[in-house]
Amino acid sequence: MMDYSIVRVDVEEKEIIIDKGSLKTKRKFSFLLEEGELILEKGEFWANDEVEVVVSYSHSDDKRPKEKIKVYKIKKIERF
Repeated sequence: MMDYSIVRVDVEEKEIIIDKGSLKTKRKFSFLLEEGELILEKGEFWANDEVEVVVSYSHSDDKRPKEKIKVYKIKKIERF
């Protein structure tokens, strides 16, 4: 049984360059988030909100098209 309903994450913002189309994400309930994970949005979430978590991406030095994306690395999680 959960005794909290709000999940607040303290994050470090990063901008990464990846091969276009290589980003793989999964949706995860916010109460399952872990420190160190990369997410695509920051802020405060209800415990049952779904958050996009980065699973993998690639970056190569060849001529493939690139894109810049903002990701947020979770440094600390507070549950209220």
